[in-house]
Amino acid sequence: MERTAAELRRSEDELRVARDAAEKANRAKSEFLANMSHEIRTPMNGVMGMTELALQTTLTDQQHEYLTMVLQSADALLRLLNDILDFSKVEAGKLELELIEFSLRDLLVTPC
Repeated sequence: MERTAAELRRSEDELRVARDAAEKANRAKSEFLANMSHEIRTPMNGVMGMTELALQTTLTDQQHEYLTMVLQSADALLRLLNDILDFSKVEAGKLELELIEFSLRDLLVTPC
């Protein structure tokens, strides 16, 4: 009986160590995602800003089309990065929700 109790305590200790290691790894992953998304968002905002400025200049139709695609792609990537950042904030317990009043009727009713 004593041996079984000792084995049980050892197993509980091993589980506790494994759980702590998993929690630490999860926190490190969340911090990495948050840091990387911030590091990538900054130059992406620069790309988008400069593309918008270029679109305001005299361009051929083809150049305008290409730059519009660049801007749309950069916007899609920025939305993805923001989603990753939000996900990492949720995992880290640091997501702050904003209370905004809105009309549900206006959101659900579509114009004919």
